[in-house]
Amino acid sequence: MTQLRVALLASCTVEVLERPLGAALRERGFEPSFWISGFAQYQQDVLNPASGLYAHEPNVVLVYLDAEDLFRDLIKNPFAQLAEARKETAGRIASEVAALVDTVSQRLPGATIVLNTTAVSPLNALTGLEFNSEYGIQDAVGEYNRAIAAFARTRPEVVILDAASLAAAVGFSRWRDDRLWYLARLRLSRHALDALASGYASILAARLGKIKKCIALDLDNTLWGGIIGEDGYEGIKLGEDGIGLAFAEFQDELLNLYRKGVLLAVCSKNNSEDALQVIRNHPGMRLRDEHFAALRINWEDKASNLRALAEELNIGLDAFVFIDDNPVERSWVKQSAPEVVVPEWPTDPVDYKTALVQLEGRWFPKLGITAEDRKRGEVYQAQAARRQLASSETSIEEFYRALEMRVRIGRADAFTIPRIAQLTQKTNQFNLTTRRYSEAEIRAATDDDQTEIFWLELNDRFGPSGVVGVLILKEGEGTSGEWHIDTFLLSCRVMGRTVENAFLAAAARETNASRLVGEFTPTAKNAPVKDLYQRLGFTHSHDVGDRRVWLLDEPGRLEMPSWFQVTIDRPAAAAASDQ
Repeated sequence: MTQLRVALLASCTVEVLERPLGAALRERGFEPSFWISGFAQYQQDVLNPASGLYAHEPNVVLVYLDAEDLFRDLIKNPFAQLAEARKETAGRIASEVAALVDTVSQRLPGATIVLNTTAVSPLNALTGLEFNSEYGIQDAVGEYNRAIAAFARTRPEVVILDAASLAAAVGFSRWRDDRLWYLARLRLSRHALDALASGYASILAARLGKIKKCIALDLDNTLWGGIIGEDGYEGIKLGEDGIGLAFAEFQDELLNLYRKGVLLAVCSKNNSEDALQVIRNHPGMRLRDEHFAALRINWEDKASNLRALAEELNIGLDAFVFIDDNPVERSWVKQSAPEVVVPEWPTDPVDYKTALVQLEGRWFPKLGITAEDRKRGEVYQAQAARRQLASSETSIEEFYRALEMRVRIGRADAFTIPRIAQLTQKTNQFNLTTRRYSEAEIRAATDDDQTEIFWLELNDRFGPSGVVGVLILKEGEGTSGEWHIDTFLLSCRVMGRTVENAFLAAAARETNASRLVGEFTPTAKNAPVKDLYQRLGFTHSHDVGDRRVWLLDEPGRLEMPSWFQVTIDRPAAAAASDQ
């Protein structure tokens, strides 16, 4: 469990949000501790440096602001202001919220701040005037939402929860419970509290790398209607008409997940030849071979096949969500592979697409898409080709040379910071310390003269793997040339190719290091690298609790493997000075 110190500030009563939010966060792998501001005390608590907000030292600050509080005067008497004044009101409120965020950011550096879009009841005094006159209440609220969203895009520590869309999905009449407002100044119904809790948990999971990586899919009555072994190629339901369209549109939404970087895999009991004929040739199929990172189509039990998929893709079972129309198969996987998320699934294919979109928001949320995300499916297809090559070579060195690997190494900049932060948040197996960093923290570290942040990009004959490695080095105080390895990680998909040797050797030369100090902090998942420093020639120095510290003198002598072609990207000024 990842510890979270959460501060919750709001313009209305929100104490009752703690219980559902705590449950939603724990479901996603967090252990939260809460501090909650008093009723409508959010401004005072932000502005007072001695308030409980700052004493709690939160790493997450949730600021829930309700339209009926922000626009109280406008809603109460929308006829008191002319259209231009209403517009100015929206801009002023957005500026006031931005100023509060500035204060929180300055006093809690590194904290994630979550703002929300907001919605107002569609029933108000303007009635027919709302969209038949200039600038109504809905316009003002929409202007505010656009303004804070634009502000958040300029501030990497700020993310937006789209509460307005949650309210629309729930239905505004169910989002509010007027009885609770008059009894306890609580504007939110039980439905709203549950939706907000799930929304906040998903946002934080996306922010902190607690999202799933792969959807494993059954075939018969899941990707298409019918049973291929009984109904035949022509008899299955899939296409542009009737219930076949429901299956096709479900596949369309799966394609959107693929485009966002989620891996798709098949886990099905079937005759492989029959199933592949549909995948490769059926005109109604949206998903083809190239969209699947791996396939397990056989008569083995599905829990075993999921384990085989996890091994092939080099990800944990806890990275999977398994979709199957058959409740017996779902029950077996829940029992035999409890790490896998197995959602209940609709009995009517008409509901498949909606169920998937809900699943997407819960387990595959994204706050941004990197170039590596867009190419992830292609990368795993290339992995399969590499495995085939490995089986054909007689020695590991011949395999490395046959790959024709090209490494590019550079320092963090505006283009690579999002990917660097993403890797620190997601990478677990090849990660010596598993320290997690936000984009804001990485960006701040690039301004520190005693910190070097390197990225590594890998390409080979089968295509690009993208930015797959991060090294964060911090210069030792009072010791010239001594660098401490704060973070050393590689994506699991490039493990076993000696990339780490090339990366550390290049970084040592770039920093002119006379000594490297590395540390290994064991976790449940990083056992594959527990002996890495010993293998690289480091000497064990001492232990601090369960953390092992290693030393390497004269790291400039680290061997660069000969099967890599290495390019170093340097800033223009540095490159010119080398000429």
